[in-house]
Amino acid sequence: MAEYLDILLNFFKPDERFIMHRLKSSRFSLIVTVVMMGVWFEYDLIVNDQIRWDLLIILSASAIAKLGSMVYYRLKQ
Repeated sequence: MAEYLDILLNFFKPDERFIMHRLKSSRFSLIVTVVMMGVWFEYDLIVNDQIRWDLLIILSASAIAKLGSMVYYRLKQ
């Protein structure tokens, strides 16, 4: 029974490729989310003539977090 458990655990153990794919997909999803929120913010501004502060705050927080992490990792490596 223990050897079957070892085989199963080795099968699901993440390696470097899995971690890099997860990192790249997270980056891509963040960029798509920020672009879509920016488009939605601009649409509300142009069509409805109103500023959605909640969208602007979340968009700014995402952009600041992305830029901050880029600067942090650039300085660390």
